[in-house]
Amino acid sequence: MKFETVRPVHSLSVRRASRGLTLLELLMAIFIFMVGIMGVLMALPTGTNAASWVIFQDAAIHLSQSKFAEFRRDRVDPSVDLADGSGYMNGIGTTASGKPAGKQEPLKGNGWRDFAHTNPTDTYYHFDDITRYEWKVDQSVLKSVGAGAAGAPAGHLAPQFGGGNALDLYSVTIVVHMKGTTREFRYTQYMLKYE
Repeated sequence: MKFETVRPVHSLSVRRASRGLTLLELLMAIFIFMVGIMGVLMALPTGTNAASWVIFQDAAIHLSQSKFAEFRRDRVDPSVDLADGSGYMNGIGTTASGKPAGKQEPLKGNGWRDFAHTNPTDTYYHFDDITRYEWKVDQSVLKSVGAGAAGAPAGHLAPQFGGGNALDLYSVTIVVHMKGTTREFRYTQYMLKYE
């Protein structure tokens, strides 16, 4: 007597399904993978550009605040000392208030100034990549906003209850520019005229 094994019909379909992927399934999987990779690659320039802009903004804020600190240290008169051609900005003689001139970096031919960084005693000597940045005071918005300013309401920023002096307040904007680009950052503060 001979025994014969009879295979059930359903075992053939199970065996055929476990052989692997068909060519069509493989092509679809590769297409979906490539679409995902392309999406990631398309997002990279946007991300790097945004990161570069944030780094520039951070540097520009620090550099602008340092310039305003220099102006306060030197007790500048914004209306006189920060104007184009002043002794304070261009290093000629003394300032209007009798302080020594030449406190700022020389003006370049393009209207911008580099940040002082060549000597270890220079303010910006230890600042990373300082050679990438230049600055200027925006002369078009350098104006008085205190009492007696053109267009200001009567008594604007003047003491309300008598006594004291009216404030001689100026809006000063420093523009920091990244060389070789069109990127500029404008930082405005109000400064008092020192007596």
